[in-house]
Amino acid sequence: MGLTINNKELANGWVSIVVEGEVDLATVDDLQAAIDAVLAESADHLVVDLTTSSFMDSTGLKALVMSHRKFHDAGRSFAIAIDGGPISRLIDLSGVDKMIRTVHSVDELN
Repeated sequence: MGLTINNKELANGWVSIVVEGEVDLATVDDLQAAIDAVLAESADHLVVDLTTSSFMDSTGLKALVMSHRKFHDAGRSFAIAIDGGPISRLIDLSGVDKMIRTVHSVDELN
């Protein structure tokens, strides 16, 4: 299906990366590059919005965990927006939701 990624500035210093499509071995490098670009731009807070994504495998999950660590080490905030479905299930089952802040909508961050 491919992947589409768009950045969006939110209130209170948050930047959102809106991810549409499937995050898997074939597309995870695009997601990682988008996250790293936001980190390089010195954004204080990043939320990866997966509410319109249809699938994520373990490579996507690993990218989120590693990105969270990078933001944490830089003293910045990192969150994931999920609203049910298979990606929410993956995040819940893996326990990632215990490590990374999760919200149902980016509106919860404002």
